Formats: sequence, C-alpha cells, structure tokens
Amino acid sequence: MDVGTFPLQLGFEGEIEKQPMETEAGGSNPSRGKKRPPSPPGDDEELSESAPSDDYDKWSVSDNESQGADCLCTLDDFPKAGCDFDGQNHILFMYPNIELLGPSPIRLYPSFKSGSHVFGSDYNLHDKSDIKITSVRDCSTKCLCAPMSLLQFIDINIAGYHHARPGPARIFGFVAARDTIEPLRNYVYKREISNYEAVSVKQNTGMARLSLTSPVRVISMVAARALMEFELYVRTEDRPDDEPKGDCLIEGCTEFTSLHASQSYIEHRRLYGYNCALDVKFAVLINAVEARIDIKVLRLGAFASGINLKVYAKTSGFREVIRLFEGAAPKPGATRFFVVAVETRNYLDLYIEGSPGDSSVLGQKEQALRSWWKCSFGSGYHCMDEQVAELGDFGEISVKVNWKSYRKRQS
Repeated sequence: MDVGTFPLQLGFEGEIEKQPMETEAGGSNPSRGKKRPPSPPGDDEELSESAPSDDYDKWSVSDNESQGADCLCTLDDFPKAGCDFDGQNHILFMYPNIELLGPSPIRLYPSFKSGSHVFGSDYNLHDKSDIKITSVRDCSTKCLCAPMSLLQFIDINIAGYHHARPGPARIFGFVAARDTIEPLRNYVYKREISNYEAVSVKQNTGMARLSLTSPVRVISMVAARALMEFELYVRTEDRPDDEPKGDCLIEGCTEFTSLHASQSYIEHRRLYGYNCALDVKFAVLINAVEARIDIKVLRLGAFASGINLKVYAKTSGFREVIRLFEGAAPKPGATRFFVVAVETRNYLDLYIEGSPGDSSVLGQKEQALRSWWKCSFGSGYHCMDEQVAELGDFGEISVKVNWKSYRKRQS
C-alpha cells in the first residue's frame, strides 16, 4: 500500500519578513526526528516510525556542513599517502590523533589501468561504458517487487589541497559508482577539461565542494557492496601541447560495505591520497526503492536578471540536504531528472526555490525576494505522484515522482 503524497506547502519571502533556515535531525531512528501520524502498515512490513519534519523553512545548506565538526586538519599537518598498502596502513592505523583530523579514514585502492585489479572481476573494471536507463515493468497480476539496499551520495569534497594559483581551482574528471546489478559506470560527477568546474578552495584546510550530478539510476548494494571509482584533475595552461592540460588531484577507488547493517545510516569518510584527500558523505538505505524526479519548467517570470532555481531533497527522515540542482533555471519546456534512494514506507521531501538571478546587479529590494515550495511524497514500489510547484512571480514547475524497484521476489 502506498503512503501517498503529504500536503504541499508554499512560501514567499520578501525584504521585510524572512524565514530562518536551518537543518534538523531526522532518520529512521525514531529518537532522531519528529513523527508523522502513522498510516496502516502493509502486509509484510511496518511503517517507519520517523518522517521528515513539518517545518518547511529548514533547508539552508552551506559548504561547511559536510566537513564534519571535528575537521581540524590544516594544510600544514594534512597526511599524504599513495595507494600502496603500507602507506594506506599508516594512515588508517598508525597516524597519531587521526580522529581529530577529520572524518574517519577509509582505504584508497589504486585506479584500474590494465592487467589485474583487486576489484577487476567483481565490478568489470575493464569496461568503462556508462550505465543506461532501463525500464522495469510493473507486476501484472501479483506484486513481486522487493526492497533494495541502496547507496545514496550526499556530498563529495576535496580536502587538504594546496592550491597555489590565484582564483578558483578548475576541476575536471569523474566520480562514478558501480554495482553488481549492471557493473558499468554510474556517474555522480563528470566534467570534461573544456567543461571544468571552478571551485573556491579554503586556504587553511584546502577544502572545496564538488557539484554532484544525479546518477542514472539508484546505486544498488547487492551483497552489501558497491564500488566508487574516481579520477580528478586541476586544469593548467602552462604545459606543452603534447602533455595533459591538468595535474592529477586524486585517483583510485574504494568499496563501500554494509555487512551488518539492519537500519539505514549516514556516514562521512575520508580517502587520503598523495596530493589531497576526498571527503565522501553518503547514506546506506536498507529496504529502499528508487524515486525518479522529473522537473519540467512550465512558466518563468519576467525578471531582467533572470531566475535562479534550487532543487533540494531529503530522504527517509534524515536531516541532510541532497543538492539536486543549483543555478539558472532551465528554459520553459525543458526537463531535468534526478534519482534519489528512499526507504520503503517512508518519505521523500522536495524543496524548490526561485530567486532573481545575478544578484550582483540587483537592487536591494529585489535581492531580498525569493519564493519556495515544499512537498513530501510517500514511497511505493511502482506508482507516480504529480504536483505543480507554484513559485509566485518566479514561475511554475511540474514535479513528477516515479517509484521503482529493480529487485523482484522469487515467484
């Protein structure tokens, strides 16, 4: 039985009345968040006791949120290590006060180039093709859909990078996940050298946040395992034409496991490399399904500076904000899609905000304006929920959420 769509909430902020924006605790542990009125349980599972907060104004995010409260490591004392076994062991087990230097470390393995690799056969590493969208038809007579264990990336940051050049760092490369359902690259970050991302790097910690993209489909953890591989570079201009136009930041892979997990959880881990580290915040969702979110612009308001759009999500009662989209609003008629993992019989919260673009040239009155919309969607094995996000003078957005499971019970 589907939980259904929770009542939507709309908002508008002018220059006089401003809503405070914070985040609050949530999650599948009932002690971590507020409880919604329960719906009747299904035949084979109970409704989660937690649900997202009804406070619709707690969606602010900052680049500091994903760095952890104990991130005291600076460029002067930041550990460096290659992918070799001894170097990684030193970081993982013998580095003094490692718990004070940031998120808990996880082992970094070398990237696959040729020959054999510790993960080569399990994840088909020699095939560098990207994954394609697949369709799963609904059960025709008797529902055989089953929940999945899924990996959901929340934030990925560079840490400990000494950026000696003026201005932002120009990052390109990729971050991809592989699972054993279809072991091809499922990209969550992909930039060509001509389409680099300019990111600001903090001088004391060498930290910079990457703008993630949505995977093509949810990342499954069959047998409680999934792989993450990555190659990230900084673009440079002072190299000969016959050499690569970038310096390697970090490359390699690591495996995420949840062998003993009975409840969903969020972790923040750090992979130490020779030139920098990679901070990864992710959720492992037990008994989950895929929410495919289609966002279509129906109408945009007439602002001389254009319109900026934010599309954020929260999943399964956790307070962490997943940034799906930030930037100039697509043209009317354009559609973007995103994929988020959500626990069965729990909720996906969506937040969409419209604001004037290019605030540097706006007057004080126009800078203070924004309009937001929030709605909660109850998960299901296969169904579609549809809403229209009314953003006042900023426009209208069509929102469709399609639910899907890629796992079937044996008939």
